[in-house]
Formats: sequence, C-alpha cells, structure tokens
Amino acid sequence: DQCRAFLLQVQAIAKDRGDKCPPK
Repeated sequence: DQCRAFLLQVQAIAKDRGDKCPPK
C-alpha cells in the first residue's frame, strides 16, 4: 500500500521533527 507507506513516512518525519501531529 503506497498510501499507508506514505502515511507512515509522514508520521516518522513528524516524530523526527518533534511534531505531535503530522501535516495533512
């Protein structure tokens, strides 16, 4: 699933940046 993988990547980036909520 590309969409799921993309969401996981966004969440990982958000966590790495220290953001609680990933950008939509």
